[in-house]
Amino acid sequence: MSCQYHPGAETLLKYASGAIGGLHNVMLKLHCDVCPSCANHVAELEGIGGQYLNKLEGLPLAENAFEQLMSRIESEPQLSTSAGTAAEINNSNDPTKRTSDTDAPVANDYLHILEQILLKGTSKGLNWHWRTKRFAEIPLPTNDDSFDGKLIYFKKGMKVPQHTHRDKEYTLVLSGAFSDDKGTYRRGDYVSNSRLDEHAPIAESDCICFAVTTEPLKFTGTFGPVLNWFFN
Repeated sequence: MSCQYHPGAETLLKYASGAIGGLHNVMLKLHCDVCPSCANHVAELEGIGGQYLNKLEGLPLAENAFEQLMSRIESEPQLSTSAGTAAEINNSNDPTKRTSDTDAPVANDYLHILEQILLKGTSKGLNWHWRTKRFAEIPLPTNDDSFDGKLIYFKKGMKVPQHTHRDKEYTLVLSGAFSDDKGTYRRGDYVSNSRLDEHAPIAESDCICFAVTTEPLKFTGTFGPVLNWFFN
């Protein structure tokens, strides 16, 4: 399949170097499962053995940093490796190898469920917590206090109230599609939002998303205070 929205260059660099763990790591692995482009980029980055990643640590990345890095890899035969297949990337990105010792078992517990939804479209038997008649969620507990994870289901036509983000929000579409004023996001798409982003997503079809946040959402508008109390 062809994904339209992907992790940024800096996120892929951190993922390839093992610097991202927990549920966010699981999300990136799932995206690479269905995005050959990102999977191959990660394979290239892993092949350089961390030599260039160490030099980049702590330095701001230019907009074309990823392209420059790929060019340097290709120009040095001794470090070049052929891009692996998506299956090979999946094995190398095993969450039990990329998460912390305390968080790996918890994050790995959800991997099979999330894969079933993303790869096979199967979501039967899940114990959804219905917040409204058209919106439900399943909390995903984790030992990593810096992240909060949820499975979110909203029916076609459901509009999430206008909100912004107190910090970071990462979303992976597992099935269906939703849209906002920036675009339409479908199965496999990875979406990143920050406190600078404000939107009101609407489900284009019955949609299941995997969401990871570092802080609760902040609903805005007339009913913002009530919604913040109800959902947070």
